[in-house]
Amino acid sequence: MISSDYHWYSREKEIERNDMEEKQIIRWIKDHCTTKQKQVRVGIGDDAAVVEYDKENYLLFTTDIVVDGVHFIAKTTSPYQVGRKALSVNISDIAAMGGTPLYALVSIGMQQKTKALVYEGIYKGILEMAKIFKVGIIGGNLSRSDVLFVDIFLIGKVRKKDIVLRSTAKPDDLLFVTGTLGGAQKEKQFSFIPRIKEAKIIIKKTKPSAMIDISDGLASDAKKLAEASNCGFEIESWRIPVSKDADVQDRISSALYDGEDYELLFTVSPKIAKNIPEKINDTQITKIGRLTKKKTFILKNKDGTKSKTFKEKFSHFS
Repeated sequence: MISSDYHWYSREKEIERNDMEEKQIIRWIKDHCTTKQKQVRVGIGDDAAVVEYDKENYLLFTTDIVVDGVHFIAKTTSPYQVGRKALSVNISDIAAMGGTPLYALVSIGMQQKTKALVYEGIYKGILEMAKIFKVGIIGGNLSRSDVLFVDIFLIGKVRKKDIVLRSTAKPDDLLFVTGTLGGAQKEKQFSFIPRIKEAKIIIKKTKPSAMIDISDGLASDAKKLAEASNCGFEIESWRIPVSKDADVQDRISSALYDGEDYELLFTVSPKIAKNIPEKINDTQITKIGRLTKKKTFILKNKDGTKSKTFKEKFSHFS
């Protein structure tokens, strides 16, 4: 029998390799696709691109794809769940920028033998979320494909005074997270409600210095936010709000690495952190750590011990 330790070690090495490949691809794209258009305020590297619109607002552009075998398993996931998730993950990106979703283009790829009922089921899931968030479905594409996928391009809008990037935090800013983390791959990834309302209330009460949605896991996305802001971080493990669905054998690791939570991770200056409420409606808000000037990524335990390495276990290429 292969030990669980060996399994996790092998899995970490695989994800670490895949993560490096993903970062290299993104770096190449960013290096070769940088635009010089003045209207583009933020390009590749945040939850959404930011483009000038009028004196008071920016337009937000984001796209996400959900693929069978990577983001869901078609044999165990209903078409409705696939469609619902496909639009929800895009809306979550708009939430992380402080914006409001407006219009979507939907592209679907399926095998030739796929029945029309599957298309209908996917669109029912999409349309449910579109109705909740008043998103107009204004076009898209259908294509034959060896694997089922749904790719959505979403346009949103944000007031200039409300926009939040992941690159504008400072050392000593405090880290907060909405909701609970871990175990989302069981059910939450198909049923979560994007934090549009929560983001707007947070921004109204105290403007975050940076924000990101947690799609790839707390460890991975905290690192993305910190690196974008030229900082490190120290997270206090005992403060992490762990979901009841997290892996019972290692609840903290589940909260750190599972991914698919779609909660908001945001930073606030210590001077105004007292304005952050403990709850917004029924959603808890938890302080879990702080950013640091030293560019290291630390997990601090209650007994004082620290772990100096974080490995991102969720991968889009695994």
